[in-house]
Amino acid sequence: MTLAAILAIIAIGLLLIFLEIFLIPGTTLFGIAGGVAVVIGVLLVYYYYGSYYGNISFAVSLAAVLVSVFFGFRVIESNKLAMKAEIDGKVNNEDVSDFQIGQTGHTLTDLRPNGKAKFEAGKTEVYSVGDFINRDTNVQIVKITGNKIYVQPLNI
Repeated sequence: MTLAAILAIIAIGLLLIFLEIFLIPGTTLFGIAGGVAVVIGVLLVYYYYGSYYGNISFAVSLAAVLVSVFFGFRVIESNKLAMKAEIDGKVNNEDVSDFQIGQTGHTLTDLRPNGKAKFEAGKTEVYSVGDFINRDTNVQIVKITGNKIYVQPLNI
């Protein structure tokens, strides 16, 4: 086997390791394939060209992998490849300060046990104290806990 072919195998292996570290982290497939290619390439150098050139190819390949890993971790730590956006929104963070216990309104949807209702202060999500309340039923606010409004039908 020619030296150019063996060096191409090692170069492809190093390229796959580089891809694993910098472009496609976490897949492991490219890293394993690259490692196998580098090992096969170095073993072929030992087999065809002897231990002197085998040791040189091993040292150069090892140095290239270590340099790639070192710079890969530096890039990851610097967050140059990472998205810097944060999700700081909250779910069900409604302002219920306009609603008071005793207010009356009517349901816009079925409450099973939650749904929408309209009051003087506006539309909001409400929870049924009982099991099920039909749509277009007059309801009254009986309890407000945190950001949850609990209602019951007026005809009870």
